[in-house]
Amino acid sequence: MRRTLSKAGCDTNFAYQYNTVTEGMGATRANLLRMLRSLDLVGWSSHEESGKVDRKAFARFAAGSTTVFKRREYVEAERSAVSILIDCSGSMAWDGGRIRVAESVAIQLSRILDKANVDFAVTGFNGGSEDMRVDATGANAERTYIRGETLNWIPFKTWGESLRKASTKLGSISEWTGSSTPDYSALSAAIEDIAKRPEARKILFLLTDADGYNRYHISHLQSIAKRCGVTVVAIGIGSADVEEIFDHAATVNDTRELASVAFNTLLKSLRR
Repeated sequence: MRRTLSKAGCDTNFAYQYNTVTEGMGATRANLLRMLRSLDLVGWSSHEESGKVDRKAFARFAAGSTTVFKRREYVEAERSAVSILIDCSGSMAWDGGRIRVAESVAIQLSRILDKANVDFAVTGFNGGSEDMRVDATGANAERTYIRGETLNWIPFKTWGESLRKASTKLGSISEWTGSSTPDYSALSAAIEDIAKRPEARKILFLLTDADGYNRYHISHLQSIAKRCGVTVVAIGIGSADVEEIFDHAATVNDTRELASVAFNTLLKSLRR
């Protein structure tokens, strides 16, 4: 898929979305940063036979105990990996541009993840089509062709890529809508991708209008995600269908609901 876009226009759009502060975002952003930030935890172990004298152990020392010391210990914090998957199908351009709400969510979430030092990827998807050859067998067999759906993968930000380097691509998200919704193929591939990450906590953030989603197919993928240790958080853009399909889901109709709905849903999922 080839597009000709204005770099200056994409950069301007990214800067606007990045610097826009929606109502209630401050507290939510702070809570997300606190939960996602990858810092080592520092503590003390007591009842040691060597180390620094523990003043609280004087009573044990008077009783003849030798375990009256304490030592500083470091415990590596649980690290997170986040994949943001964006539905870029044609229906996301409806209702004044659902994709623009998804774009705003993705950029604001990218800002939080970047500040929290969390490695993350942002990927769009939609469907294409191609003629697939089918060779029948038998005496009267004829070679036939059927129309098949393909998955178009749009890498807005890859793992390990800096936010600054990816900013132009992130500012172009709203320009990529079109065609069908290969939801099963896209979600399956995203789950497989993040499941390979070394981080202990893996979160797949899906932005979609869930147009034409099959409940049975999604339930199957959610069970696979759970077995792989991946938490799927779905945000419905202009559609409440996600709340009937996904285990962790909420609906956003415009950017004013970013803090109250989208990111608070992520917070609740992280706390479970």
